[in-house]
Amino acid sequence: MHSNKRVITTVAALAGIVTVGSIAATAAIPAPTPIGFAQERSADLAKQIDPAKPRNVILIIGDGMDDSMITAARNYEYGAGGRFPALDALPFTGAMTTYGLKVGAGPDYPIAYVSDSAPTASGWSTGKKTVDGRVSQGPSTAANVPGEDYETVLEKYKKQGKLVGNITTSEVTDATPAAAGSHINARACQGPTDMANCAPARKANGGKGSIAEQLVDNKIDVLMGGGASRYAQATDAGPSVLSYAQTTRGYRLVSDAAGMAGVTSLAGGPVLGLFTGGNMTPMYKPLVATPTGAGGPTTRCEAADRGNEPDLSAMTEKSIELLDNPNGFFLQAESAMIDKQEHSSDICGAIGDLKELDETVAVALAYQDEHPDTLVVVTGDHSHSTQIVGGNLDDGKQLATVQTADGDPMSVAYSTNAVGSDHTGAQIRVAAAGPQAANVTGVIDQTDLFATLLGRTPSTLPGTPTTTPTTSPTTTPTTSPTPSTPTAVRPIISVASASRIAQAALRRKGLSVAVAAAAGDSVTVRLVRDGKTVARKTLRATGGRVMLKVAKARVGKLTVKATVTGKGGTATDRQTVRVTRR
Repeated sequence: MHSNKRVITTVAALAGIVTVGSIAATAAIPAPTPIGFAQERSADLAKQIDPAKPRNVILIIGDGMDDSMITAARNYEYGAGGRFPALDALPFTGAMTTYGLKVGAGPDYPIAYVSDSAPTASGWSTGKKTVDGRVSQGPSTAANVPGEDYETVLEKYKKQGKLVGNITTSEVTDATPAAAGSHINARACQGPTDMANCAPARKANGGKGSIAEQLVDNKIDVLMGGGASRYAQATDAGPSVLSYAQTTRGYRLVSDAAGMAGVTSLAGGPVLGLFTGGNMTPMYKPLVATPTGAGGPTTRCEAADRGNEPDLSAMTEKSIELLDNPNGFFLQAESAMIDKQEHSSDICGAIGDLKELDETVAVALAYQDEHPDTLVVVTGDHSHSTQIVGGNLDDGKQLATVQTADGDPMSVAYSTNAVGSDHTGAQIRVAAAGPQAANVTGVIDQTDLFATLLGRTPSTLPGTPTTTPTTSPTTTPTTSPTPSTPTAVRPIISVASASRIAQAALRRKGLSVAVAAAAGDSVTVRLVRDGKTVARKTLRATGGRVMLKVAKARVGKLTVKATVTGKGGTATDRQTVRVTRR
C-alpha cells in the first residue's frame, strides 16, 4: 500500500489553502473553493482492501474527538476547504456508537446513552460493554461492587509474544490508557493511596492493586505519558510504585524528551516515561469560553511552553522504533487533552491536541508505508459538547471566537453547563488504513472494534470474471463523442509535521513530513532557514511522506514549505518547526 493512494481518495477539498499556519491575525484570504475528486474512486478503494490479519496494530485515540471538534480544529488550522493531511487521508471511514451500561441487578443492565472514558475505552479493549467509571471489568449491582475482569487486546497480544505499548498525553493511569492494561471497579483508583472505592482490589487484600501497579505488573513494554505523582505513592508493601516498577519489574525511567530520545532498544528492559506529575501540557495556551464571549474575530491560538515534555508524535515515533520486531506489536496512543480541554471549555487547548493527533497519525502512516502489514485505526472514545455556532451570545451558555485559516471568525459554544462542559451521546468517527481496515466502514459499535484490532478470520475477495460475453451488440456507433477540453484546476496542497524537533534527531533521523496534494504534476518539500533551503525532496504528484535531514542543524526556527505545480498554477503550504537542543 502506498501513501499516494490514500491521499488521492481523500484530498477532495483542499483548494484555496495556500499559506496555512503562517497568516497574520489580520490577513484576508480568499474563500476556498472546494473541488470534487478528480476521478471515480471505486477501483482505487478496491485496491486498498486487504483481508489479511495485520502483523502490527497502531490504535490512535482522540479522547472526546467527535465530528464537531474535528471540524472546528480543521477550520482553524486549514480552513473550511482544507483537510488534515493525515487524519483525513485514511481511506476507510465509518461511524461508531459509544453507549454503555448502568449498574443494576442484571443480567439485562439499563443503557447509559452518555458514557465516560472508562467504559468506552473498555469497549474496544475487551469487546464488551460496562458501566461508567469501570475499567475493563464487567457490570455489577453497584459501583463499589467489582465485576468480572475482561481480558484486553493488549493482554491478548502480550500472551501471543508481541511487544506492546501504551502512551498518552494524560496521566498513564487515566481511564483510556488504564483500560488497555488494568482491571478495576473505579477509574479513580489510580495509585495505591487512591483506593478508597476499590478496597477489594488492594494488594494488601489479595487484589491486583491500583491502576499504576497493574500497568507495570502487566509488563507493558513501552508505557509513557504523565502521572509521575501516582508512581510516587507508597504501595501497601512500603516502597513507591516507581521503586517497585524499577526493582521488581525492571523498568527504566525516562522523565523528559532527551531521556526518551536516549533509549534505543528494549534490550535493557521495558520503558516507563513519566514526563509530568499530572497531565501533559497542551500545544496551545488556553482560550476559555465565557458567557459574554472570549476571543474575537482576529484571535489566534498561542503556542504553550511545554518545557522538556515530548509531544505525542515524538512519543509515537520512539514507541514504534522500540516495539518494531519480526513478531509484530500493538501500540495504543492517546491524544488525551482534546477531552480535558473541552471539559474546561478551552477551544485552543482542544484544537492543539487534535492537531497533535494528526501529526501522530502521519507518523503511523509513514511507518505503514514501509510496513504494509500494519493496521492503523484512528477514533475517539465519546462525543463532547463543543459546537460550531453562528456567534450570537445566546447560541450557548459559553462562547469563544477565533480566527481560522480562512481569515474569518469561527465561534464555538458549550451548553451542557454554566461553567465547563460534558460528554454527549452522539456517534463518532472511526477511520483506518491497512489490513482489515475496511471493517470500520458503515456504522459499528466500539465493541466491534475489538475483533478488528485482534485480526478477524480473513475473508476471500471476489475474483475477476474469467469468461467473456458470448454476444455482442448488434450495432456499433458510427461516431464517437468529442471529448470536452477539461478546465485547468488550481492545484491544492497541505503539509503537516511535528511542531518541534531536537537537533540530534534532525541530524540523525530527520523531520517526518506528511504532504497531501491534488491537481498538480509535481510536488517539492523543503526545509528553509533564514531564507535558504537546507533540505529538499521531490514527491509524487499527490504528495506522500518524507524524512528531511539537516546535517548542520542548529537551534532556532525552520519553515517546512511544500509546493505543488500543475496546469492550473502553483500552491504552497507552510509550517513552522522549532529546533531545540533536546
